[in-house]
Amino acid sequence: MIIEIIISHIDFYVIERLRELRVRSTPYIDQVELAQRIGVSEGYLGQIENPKSRAKYNMRMLSRAAKALGLKSYQDILPTEVLKDDMVKIRLKLLKSDTKKHEVDETGNVKKRFDIISIKPLNDDELMKWNNRDLEYLTIIEK
Repeated sequence: MIIEIIISHIDFYVIERLRELRVRSTPYIDQVELAQRIGVSEGYLGQIENPKSRAKYNMRMLSRAAKALGLKSYQDILPTEVLKDDMVKIRLKLLKSDTKKHEVDETGNVKKRFDIISIKPLNDDELMKWNNRDLEYLTIIEK
Protein backbone atom coordinates (compact mmCIF):
# COMPACT_ATOMS: atom_id res chain seq x y z
CA MET A 1 0.00 0.00 0.00
CA ILE A 2 1.25 3.49 -0.82
CA ILE A 3 0.01 6.42 1.23
CA GLU A 4 0.75 10.11 1.40
CA ILE A 5 0.54 12.00 4.68
CA ILE A 6 0.81 15.66 5.54
CA ILE A 7 2.73 16.21 8.75
CA SER A 8 5.22 18.51 10.38
CA HIS A 9 8.65 17.24 9.39
CA ILE A 10 9.88 17.48 12.99
CA ASP A 11 6.88 15.47 14.24
CA PHE A 12 7.60 12.71 11.72
CA TYR A 13 11.27 12.64 12.68
CA VAL A 14 10.60 12.51 16.43
CA ILE A 15 7.93 9.82 16.15
CA GLU A 16 10.23 7.58 14.12
CA ARG A 17 13.24 8.30 16.34
CA LEU A 18 11.38 7.44 19.55
CA ARG A 19 10.03 4.26 17.99
CA GLU A 20 13.56 3.27 17.00
CA LEU A 21 14.90 4.02 20.50
CA ARG A 22 12.04 2.05 22.05
CA VAL A 23 12.62 -1.00 19.85
CA ARG A 24 16.40 -0.93 20.42
CA SER A 25 16.07 -0.52 24.18
CA THR A 26 17.63 -3.16 26.39
CA PRO A 27 15.62 -4.73 27.77
CA TYR A 28 13.11 -4.34 24.94
CA ILE A 29 10.24 -1.97 25.76
CA ASP A 30 7.01 -2.66 23.88
CA GLN A 31 4.25 -0.12 23.21
CA VAL A 32 2.27 -1.25 26.25
CA GLU A 33 5.14 -0.67 28.66
CA LEU A 34 6.14 2.68 27.18
CA ALA A 35 2.51 3.82 27.19
CA GLN A 36 2.25 2.95 30.89
CA ARG A 37 5.49 4.74 31.68
CA ILE A 38 4.44 7.97 29.95
CA GLY A 39 0.85 7.91 31.15
CA VAL A 40 -1.09 7.33 27.93
CA SER A 41 -3.13 4.38 26.71
CA GLU A 42 -1.53 1.63 24.66
CA GLY A 43 -3.95 2.47 21.86
CA TYR A 44 -2.88 6.10 21.82
CA LEU A 45 0.81 5.19 21.62
CA GLY A 46 -0.05 2.76 18.82
CA GLN A 47 -1.77 5.61 16.98
CA ILE A 48 1.29 7.83 17.41
CA GLU A 49 3.52 5.17 15.85
CA ASN A 50 1.05 4.46 13.02
CA PRO A 51 1.78 6.74 10.05
CA LYS A 52 -1.89 6.54 8.99
CA SER A 53 -2.92 8.32 12.22
CA ARG A 54 -2.64 12.02 13.06
CA ALA A 55 -1.73 11.40 16.73
CA LYS A 56 1.53 12.99 17.88
CA TYR A 57 3.67 13.39 20.98
CA ASN A 58 3.43 16.57 22.99
CA MET A 59 6.36 18.03 24.91
CA ARG A 60 5.33 16.45 28.21
CA MET A 61 5.10 13.00 26.62
CA LEU A 62 8.53 13.52 25.03
CA SER A 63 9.99 14.30 28.43
CA ARG A 64 8.39 11.23 29.97
CA ALA A 65 9.46 9.03 27.05
CA ALA A 66 13.06 10.22 27.38
CA LYS A 67 13.04 9.26 31.06
CA ALA A 68 11.30 5.94 30.39
CA LEU A 69 13.92 5.03 27.79
CA GLY A 70 16.79 6.06 30.07
CA LEU A 71 18.04 8.78 27.73
CA LYS A 72 20.62 11.24 29.03
CA SER A 73 19.61 14.11 26.74
CA TYR A 74 16.71 15.29 24.60
CA GLN A 75 19.34 15.53 21.87
CA ASP A 76 18.98 11.76 21.55
CA ILE A 77 15.45 12.35 20.24
CA LEU A 78 15.86 15.49 18.13
CA PRO A 79 17.60 15.88 14.76
CA THR A 80 21.19 17.12 14.88
CA GLU A 81 20.31 20.03 12.57
CA VAL A 82 17.24 22.20 12.10
CA LEU A 83 15.03 20.58 9.47
CA LYS A 84 14.68 22.73 6.36
CA ASP A 85 10.93 22.32 5.91
CA ASP A 86 7.97 22.77 8.24
CA MET A 87 4.92 20.99 6.82
CA VAL A 88 5.65 18.23 4.33
CA LYS A 89 3.91 15.63 2.18
CA ILE A 90 5.52 12.28 2.79
CA ARG A 91 4.79 9.43 0.42
CA LEU A 92 5.29 6.02 2.05
CA LYS A 93 5.17 2.47 0.80
CA LEU A 94 3.89 0.44 3.73
CA LEU A 95 5.66 -2.88 4.09
CA LYS A 96 3.94 -6.06 5.20
CA SER A 97 5.09 -7.32 8.55
CA ASP A 98 5.12 -10.98 9.53
CA THR A 99 4.92 -10.08 13.20
CA LYS A 100 3.43 -7.43 15.44
CA LYS A 101 6.65 -7.22 17.46
CA HIS A 102 9.13 -4.72 16.07
CA GLU A 103 12.46 -6.42 15.78
CA VAL A 104 16.05 -5.50 15.20
CA ASP A 105 17.82 -7.23 12.30
CA GLU A 106 21.20 -8.95 12.42
CA THR A 107 23.07 -5.67 11.76
CA GLY A 108 21.35 -3.91 14.68
CA ASN A 109 18.94 -1.88 12.56
CA VAL A 110 15.25 -1.67 13.40
CA LYS A 111 13.26 -3.51 10.74
CA LYS A 112 11.42 -1.03 8.54
CA ARG A 113 7.65 -0.66 8.50
CA PHE A 114 7.71 1.46 5.34
CA ASP A 115 9.92 2.87 2.61
CA ILE A 116 9.97 6.63 2.20
CA ILE A 117 9.28 7.34 -1.46
CA SER A 118 9.42 11.12 -1.23
CA ILE A 119 9.30 14.06 1.15
CA LYS A 120 8.15 17.36 -0.35
CA PRO A 121 7.42 20.64 1.40
CA LEU A 122 3.89 22.01 1.07
CA ASN A 123 3.73 24.90 -1.37
CA ASP A 124 2.04 28.16 -0.37
CA ASP A 125 -1.34 27.14 -1.82
CA GLU A 126 -1.25 23.74 -0.10
CA LEU A 127 -0.18 25.33 3.18
CA MET A 128 -3.10 27.76 3.01
CA LYS A 129 -5.50 24.87 2.31
CA TRP A 130 -3.95 22.88 5.18
CA ASN A 131 -4.38 25.80 7.57
CA ASN A 132 -8.02 26.15 6.47
CA ARG A 133 -8.50 22.39 6.97
CA ASP A 134 -9.16 21.91 3.26
CA LEU A 135 -6.48 19.23 2.83
CA GLU A 136 -6.73 15.69 4.15
CA TYR A 137 -4.00 14.32 6.42
CA LEU A 138 -3.98 10.93 4.66
CA THR A 139 -4.36 10.03 1.01
CA ILE A 140 -4.26 6.41 -0.17
CA ILE A 141 -2.36 6.42 -3.44
CA GLU A 142 -2.35 2.69 -4.18
CA LYS A 143 -3.81 -0.32 -2.35
